[in-house]
Amino acid sequence: MPSLTSYPRLTALALLGTLPLGWPVVQATQVQLGATPPLRVAIIGAGAGGSSAAFWIHKAKERHGMDVQVDIFEKLNYVGGRSITVHPYNDPSLPSEELGASIFVPANKNLFRAAQEFGLDMIELFDEDDVTLWDGDQVLFTGLSKALGFANYTTQSGFDLFTSQGVRPKFAEEMIEAATRVNYAQDVTTIHGVGAGVCMVAGGAAQIAGGNYKIFEEFIKRSGAKLHLNTTVSGLQKSLSASTSKHVWTLDGDSNIPSTPYDHVILAAPFASSGITIQDSSASFLPKVEYVRLHVTLVSTTSSSARPERFGLQPGTHVGKFILTTENRGDKGRPESSSVICDTGSLDPAVGAGCKQNLGSKPDFNSITYHQTFEHKGRKEHIWKVFSMEKKSNEWLEDVFGEGTVGWVYRKEWHSYPVLHPVRSFPPVQADEGLWYVNSMEPFISTMETETLSSRNIVDNLLKESFGHGICPSGISPDGSGNKVEDEKIYGWDC
Repeated sequence: MPSLTSYPRLTALALLGTLPLGWPVVQATQVQLGATPPLRVAIIGAGAGGSSAAFWIHKAKERHGMDVQVDIFEKLNYVGGRSITVHPYNDPSLPSEELGASIFVPANKNLFRAAQEFGLDMIELFDEDDVTLWDGDQVLFTGLSKALGFANYTTQSGFDLFTSQGVRPKFAEEMIEAATRVNYAQDVTTIHGVGAGVCMVAGGAAQIAGGNYKIFEEFIKRSGAKLHLNTTVSGLQKSLSASTSKHVWTLDGDSNIPSTPYDHVILAAPFASSGITIQDSSASFLPKVEYVRLHVTLVSTTSSSARPERFGLQPGTHVGKFILTTENRGDKGRPESSSVICDTGSLDPAVGAGCKQNLGSKPDFNSITYHQTFEHKGRKEHIWKVFSMEKKSNEWLEDVFGEGTVGWVYRKEWHSYPVLHPVRSFPPVQADEGLWYVNSMEPFISTMETETLSSRNIVDNLLKESFGHGICPSGISPDGSGNKVEDEKIYGWDC
């Protein structure tokens, strides 16, 4: 234990009765006796995973009084990660629109609880009765999509999982694939069963008024952690602490990063795209996780509906506000490739001037969904969101909604979520002593909620390793291995 002379200034302050503001007397006594310094935790990433990790540490500090110092490092200039909003025409007076992570559902207990605790207004979304399904050649139906129950399997495709449980192949290829393409930009035959199952649980979908990022801002605000925006961590170095004989981590990168080592590092960003190098450590983040490159296009238009002619329908025919797609071709099977001819279809600028795309090929988008209506310069404009695997031009948008109807357009290419192929192994939760990986859960399923669950699990284990107990007192467990928290309570929030 360090001697009293190790803390001369604090000892003097304690004797004079002038401890720093907010320090209770018991801490003065602890300092005089030579208490160990606080546990230092660095969190890299301020999205759902990183912000909630700081919040879970805060909840534990509230209950147990442990001394933990948390720094959060975010390379971007905002909190929220893949949850970010934009305003039409860059006008803050107009309603915001989610550009990334858009929705959560009642089964997402952490997000719903956070919205309630933080006094954030929620907006209910989706009219599930107004769905149109398009296969690239014809409208298969316009009607209602219902959710199914599913078993949690990652070693087989969604198609194999659902059909093995008695779901008809046609339903899997049309209805379930429509959901997997809009949620994860992947077909039902390639996405694993858990991913396909989650896509079918969309009832009661909601978002936070003004932006889902507000939840994550509140997590950080209430945690008391120190937030470093516009700060890039480029390296981690593991070393042995001379004072504690334990391994610690030093962060390299921008000049504002503290030089003092950290006892624990929580990486809350995809490692492969983080640019972080790791020295003097055997840490591995294999298997490598591949991410979908998804194009998101927000467009405002004076048209309240997509053109029915674009989908082979008669003028005046109703087209749903949620246009989903499938590559299933019914009796014709799945197309091997797109065909291009010079004919009377929709203009595809990638083909070349004067040449048209054959609508007998696979769908040229994943989904088109209506979001909201607003007033701009005396006229009503309707916001639609397009998901696609390639950039969409203004000409393409006018072909869908009508010539001269397009107003504001905003485009963003995301590395949006993992490619959820059937897998048998996942990246480690704890990559090395004191090094934790929130995104290890993403190849299992990637949602805002599961990021908060992964961070909660990590914080629980980190605290047990450091203090002998987790977020909640010993004997209370999220998985029922101890005294299970009652159904109406949520582990971490209620102990």
